Amino acid sequence: MLDRTKKKMLMILVLLLPYHFQIISILLSDIKVIKLWKEVFIGVLLIITLIQIVKGDIQYKLTLFEKLTVAFIVLNILYVCFSGSPYRALYVSRIYFVPMLLIPVIKTTNITKDDIKKTLNLVMGSTILICIWGQLQAYILKDGFLVKLGYGTQRVNHGLRLKNEFYVFGGGYMQRVTGTFAAPNTCGMYLAFLIVVLVFISALVGLNERYKNITLLISGITLIMTFSRTSWIACLAGIGIYFYKNIKNTDKSKLLKWTGVILCAGVVVMAADYFVIRTGITSALVSLVTNTLTGRDSSMTGHLISWKESVVKVIKHPFGTGIGHNGPRALLFYKYPNLTESSYFLIMYEVGILGAVLYFSAFVRAALDNLKIYRKTRKKEVLCIFAVIIMLGLCYLTLPYVQDFELLVMFYLIISNQYNDKLMQSTL
Repeated sequence: MLDRTKKKMLMILVLLLPYHFQIISILLSDIKVIKLWKEVFIGVLLIITLIQIVKGDIQYKLTLFEKLTVAFIVLNILYVCFSGSPYRALYVSRIYFVPMLLIPVIKTTNITKDDIKKTLNLVMGSTILICIWGQLQAYILKDGFLVKLGYGTQRVNHGLRLKNEFYVFGGGYMQRVTGTFAAPNTCGMYLAFLIVVLVFISALVGLNERYKNITLLISGITLIMTFSRTSWIACLAGIGIYFYKNIKNTDKSKLLKWTGVILCAGVVVMAADYFVIRTGITSALVSLVTNTLTGRDSSMTGHLISWKESVVKVIKHPFGTGIGHNGPRALLFYKYPNLTESSYFLIMYEVGILGAVLYFSAFVRAALDNLKIYRKTRKKEVLCIFAVIIMLGLCYLTLPYVQDFELLVMFYLIISNQYNDKLMQSTL
């Protein structure tokens, strides 16, 4: 009974989370308490798991990965207790440790291949809707719609428009697809996660091939339209890991044939857009890639400057600058928080070098555990988790995703599966 409840709640969490920002944070912003629904959901899931452990329904033993996360949570709480503003510190720190509470939940739930298949089928349908909505909003309704909806704005020439992060090159040139998320980068990373998961495990769980391909096509196009280069790189890295381990078992001539077909189709579509349709998408895409490769892109320059400044600040404050005073989340409380574009430095700002070592050691341990399972089973599907860890690790270089609650929940939901012994035994 408790296990079935957990599975239903997990499915609801996975399906509703992508809609949280646009529906809860924007449309229902007046109802403050409802914003914490996801934390309450995860809390209830953890309580149910603890009840199962106390009743003796399940045996539980902490792995090294979990011990590292527990150590980080304890350190996090200590920083909150000694903060000058405990409420603000707790509000921000919950983003770090609440998603971690899903580890024992996933580890102890009797998840089957059929459960994964049902969940992915629903997620694929939901993602297609999110992608279509994102394209419709960006290119038909335009940015004025999000302005009216309540997204972050700035005043330009006596008028309001979205913040620069919502446009290619900033400056209002062309809107990036945001979907139902808080920002285009978040949308891009969500799609990258889904694409890589589908590539790795669709055959294992028996997803409908046509349905999967349609989802991959629409998700891939929308991922490009987010103009999130970090998500592009992460997605390519994840897919690259898949092909690296499967190329020996793949018909190389067939792979080359389909690669050629996709490239030719892409060239034809881009040429038609540039010379005939003239949406401006191709021009923006080419300019973005060209500026990135030639080093003329202001965003890349900004990353380098941010890293240099962050190194200096970490050296000056090895124990952190105070949890809750840093990153985009701190903008809720402070006009001028300590900002950095790298999640690695952001964690150091929050809980110092020791806290960052604990936090990222857990990632390393999870990756090593995954490689150990792969060497034992030789099943390529196992490496889906390794790929997801590498993807997030790459994104942490240039974006403060460590303060993105939705992405972290998705991340821990995925990687915790490798610690579910029943699932590993039944699927592999």
